[in-house]
Amino acid sequence: MTPSRFRHLLLGMFYVALASVPLSVSWFSPRWHFGLLLASEPLMAATVGVLVVGLLAGWVAWPRTTRRLDKLIGLHVGALFLSTVFSGDVLVSAKYFATVLLYIGFGYGVQRVLRLERTEWYRALGALALGTGLLAAYTLVRHAVVGISYTVSYFVAQPFLEHGHTNLTVLLEPLILLLNMVLLYHPRAQNQRGRFLITLLLTGVLMVVAFSYSRASYISLLAQALLLLAFSGREAGVRLLLPWAVASCLVLSAWQVINIAHPHPPTATKTNLLHELGSVSDFSSANESNAERMSRWVFSLDLFQQEPVVGVGPGTFPDRYLDFVRHDPAHPNYTPTLRRMNAHNLYLDWLAESGALGLLSGLLLLGYLLVRQLKWVFRGQQTPAQVGFTAYLLFFLLHSFTQDFWQEPRVIVLFWLAVGLQRHYARAAMAVVPATGGTFAPSAQALDAHA
Repeated sequence: MTPSRFRHLLLGMFYVALASVPLSVSWFSPRWHFGLLLASEPLMAATVGVLVVGLLAGWVAWPRTTRRLDKLIGLHVGALFLSTVFSGDVLVSAKYFATVLLYIGFGYGVQRVLRLERTEWYRALGALALGTGLLAAYTLVRHAVVGISYTVSYFVAQPFLEHGHTNLTVLLEPLILLLNMVLLYHPRAQNQRGRFLITLLLTGVLMVVAFSYSRASYISLLAQALLLLAFSGREAGVRLLLPWAVASCLVLSAWQVINIAHPHPPTATKTNLLHELGSVSDFSSANESNAERMSRWVFSLDLFQQEPVVGVGPGTFPDRYLDFVRHDPAHPNYTPTLRRMNAHNLYLDWLAESGALGLLSGLLLLGYLLVRQLKWVFRGQQTPAQVGFTAYLLFFLLHSFTQDFWQEPRVIVLFWLAVGLQRHYARAAMAVVPATGGTFAPSAQALDAHA
């Protein structure tokens, strides 16, 4: 097979797998989990497998240099492997470790080796947007038919684990950021027709967020808006006020209309949007979701004290927590739910499952990404790309205080794509430095070594 033909094949698999990632829900058959285990995860595994075959066969070239980011990823993966070796349940940790490798290999490895060009990045993001748009449309239709309820929200939020739960709205937050950036900077969005179209799209996505009861996402979107206003200034920020005001009114109206049409949705929980917004800071036993988060955070610290260096084992937190609540229901922050979930905090999850080594290597990795982004921002005049990537990275890091995204396919694949796309834009910006007065554009090899 020729290198060009192999590249075309691999890119096609990459695009198809990206489109399938947001659609990883049991839409068609809860028994067979079609759309879940039978689609997205095998497609990603096949894509990574074909990439490895191509590297070994010489159909695609190995990266010429090793970046700092590659070394930090290897350091964190090494810490997870060490924790897996000393895990209390090696089989569970090995499965978790393989899953993390798959997501990093797919989201980062493919675009790292192929060095995607601008058009290829557009196609990749378009494939991801297609799957995300179909998921958002499906969610809105289901809510309109059966009413606003946890039932629909949890159904469309199922990840690859049968009893797991992925925060669906975190996948939509980058889409909202993109729509905000279009409203702020795109020329076509400055005319009446363009702003009307973008406002409709923004309204639809915000409805999914509002209907899915994600209080953490409400806070994250507020932080995103404040970051955009801080970066873009008052004059540019005014461009967001009217579209967001219109979108908010439409969301509230749709909420009321659906509640009138379905006064008794299939859930015991009251669907009051203002009550949900006001319950963000309520960690009492009356708020099951927040109280459960507090319980898991406290338990994470207890696990860290048991194995402070290498942790209790990657991926073992759910089983240990279930065992804990079954044998100690008198825990002061315990609420009666046995949903199989993670620690609801990326940093505490690293601390509990991989110990100090896992937390340190993870913080070094994320800290390097943050420092690299800030250097890019302060190097020269702020561009829309710089503003967008900075806002995305900051609210990802902030949202990680209330959720663990490292093994969540929708979120972490998108995260690694954003890492690669950020470098693509930063590298292009460095390459256009004017070659005058002793200043020259760095070579591709120098850029690779620097990054």
